[in-house]
Amino acid sequence: MAKRSEEELDWELRKASIVGLGERSVRKNYYPQLRQNMERLQRFHTLLDYTSDFVVLISMPDGLISDANAAFAQLLGVNVDDIIGQPFNGQSFCEDCQQVIDLLHRDMVVSHKHFSNRNHSLVSQSGDDSRPKWLELSFKIASVDRQCYGVLVGRDVTERKRNEALMNKLLSEKAALLDNALVGIASVRNRFFESCNRRFEEMLGYPPGKLQGQSTRIMYQEDDTYTALGDAAYRSMKHGQKYTARVMLRRADSSEFLCEITGQLNDPSHPELGSIWMFNDVNELKLAEDKALFLSHHDALTKLPNYQLLKDRLSQAISLASLSGKQVALVVIDIDRFKTINDSLGYGVGNQVLVQVAERILNEISDVDTVSRQGGDEFLLLLPAESLADERLPIISRLMAKLAEPYFVADTELRLSVSVGIALSPEDGDEFEILLKKADMAMYRAKSEGRDTYRFFNAEMSYEATEQLNIRVGLRKALELNQFQLFYQPQLDINSGRLVGAEALIRWFHPELGMVSPAHFIPVAEASGLIVAIGDWVLQEACREVARWRDAGMPNPVVAVNLSALQFARGNIEQAVSNAVADAGILPQMLELELTESIMIRNTERVLATVKRLKQKGFVFTIDDFGTGYSSLQYLKRFEVDKLKIDQSFVRDIIDDEDDAAIVRAIVQIAKGLGLKTIAEGVETTEIMALLQQYQCDEVQGYYLARPMSASQFMTYLQQHC
Repeated sequence: MAKRSEEELDWELRKASIVGLGERSVRKNYYPQLRQNMERLQRFHTLLDYTSDFVVLISMPDGLISDANAAFAQLLGVNVDDIIGQPFNGQSFCEDCQQVIDLLHRDMVVSHKHFSNRNHSLVSQSGDDSRPKWLELSFKIASVDRQCYGVLVGRDVTERKRNEALMNKLLSEKAALLDNALVGIASVRNRFFESCNRRFEEMLGYPPGKLQGQSTRIMYQEDDTYTALGDAAYRSMKHGQKYTARVMLRRADSSEFLCEITGQLNDPSHPELGSIWMFNDVNELKLAEDKALFLSHHDALTKLPNYQLLKDRLSQAISLASLSGKQVALVVIDIDRFKTINDSLGYGVGNQVLVQVAERILNEISDVDTVSRQGGDEFLLLLPAESLADERLPIISRLMAKLAEPYFVADTELRLSVSVGIALSPEDGDEFEILLKKADMAMYRAKSEGRDTYRFFNAEMSYEATEQLNIRVGLRKALELNQFQLFYQPQLDINSGRLVGAEALIRWFHPELGMVSPAHFIPVAEASGLIVAIGDWVLQEACREVARWRDAGMPNPVVAVNLSALQFARGNIEQAVSNAVADAGILPQMLELELTESIMIRNTERVLATVKRLKQKGFVFTIDDFGTGYSSLQYLKRFEVDKLKIDQSFVRDIIDDEDDAAIVRAIVQIAKGLGLKTIAEGVETTEIMALLQQYQCDEVQGYYLARPMSASQFMTYLQQHC
């Protein structure tokens, strides 16, 4: 008998175990169909073992595993034979095993009554939190020969779940980015909104979701704008280019705003797929740009044209005037003593006054004229194409009168005056800088001649300006080269004729110009700030000289020194005075400090405190030129001075002028009532001397007694009068 193959032997063993039929029955081929079915079952079981999904057959109602494929065993990490007959809900591959059994049990009961089998599916998690695993399970009840089974098919969907989570995260981030973007973003298809972010809805003033499905036409006021922009945009974008434009868009409330739009097709080869657009509200930016452009040519406070714009207009006016043979006037308007307003009432009030001044000037000039704020309290006025200088006079006079009317600011009534300088083109030049310089010179001449007036530029002013420049340059060298010298004018007791002291007067001996008058160089020194250094030198030199007088035998000698307001404002006057006295080795009582009203009204409290400290140290103070200011009596009450100096403008004419005589008598009486001494300057005749003695003035100085003299000459004079 032929030897049977291994396949046949295997079959014999399997059919005995599975079917349970005897050899006889098989041999007689009672069941030929059974073998065929068994082979099909074997093939199907093999296929199940090769699929990636796991399959489990659960007997019901006991919930035991009847069969499973290799994928399920691999999931559990065991052999299939080890789990056959084990409870399904006792497995740890997922968290929902009991729920599966419960649902199968319920369906088993229901199916007996209604003959319907329901399919279930769920996604179950397994593993720990650090490495979770997700399984997708599908299961239902099946009945075979009145035996119920639960058929469960599952697969590992961990990667899919991770991808879904990542996708959801990306979508959430995208949505957050879109909704929090600073620009509006919209997806458009066939000129209808498919979607948009919240910023775009807010930009147009629509509630959430309202724009979706709407035509883009709602963004435009006019059909023409809608059509033209659409045609231009898609004509550009179909070639793969971005389209960018600035256009006025309409909000939901019909208001307009300027918007910068940028669009691009999703796929240039398929325009029908739509486009993506970004919208940037540049309305505020445009306003800021317009404001910046305006401010680049205008003054921020008064909104008047600034230096550059006026310069351009002057150049144009000169070009036009040259064709007609007419003149152009550049006018400088400076408010007199404006600093007093800032110092006393504050810069806020000062700025309000400047705004009102600008408005008044604008109201008085014509449309072809230009007014500009040069800076501070100075204004420039351009008057183009006039034929004669005299034609400006009515304008200037009317303008000055208008500016002199009262101003009401912060519940305060203020009155101003202005000094005006005028330069003409082509006579005074045809360039802005030259005309401005000459108009400034004319304005300063108006100030020097009493303020509240106007002056036209002339050649004499140019000469004086050049002279002042030379003086300013020469002053620095004068300090370095010791070109300054002090002269001393004797001061005498009016009754005894005794020499009581002298006033120190500075002189400048220039190597080329000779002796330069203090009236010429002191104002320049104050304007340049050099007066502080010069004043310190005067204090040192005067103190050294009075020490020589003491050593020469003069009893209680005193030297009087004038102080400048700038020495209080910029220098450390208290330290300078103390150092000068200490270095010379004299007593403070030997130095008499003369104060002018300009010193006392500038930062009054600070000056007052300084004067009190110096008084406590023993220094002597005199108010110089008493009676020439407006508030001398007011300050006299607060400042503890020792002496009043009567100005020579009152003394010179007391013989013939009753008013001057009355003023001198009043000053003397005021001083005596306050326990102060008086000294009169400018005494030039015997008659004046006698009258002052009659008025009971205490001390005198002047040409009648002695002219100012050098240090050596004064020493000789001292020896003759002590």
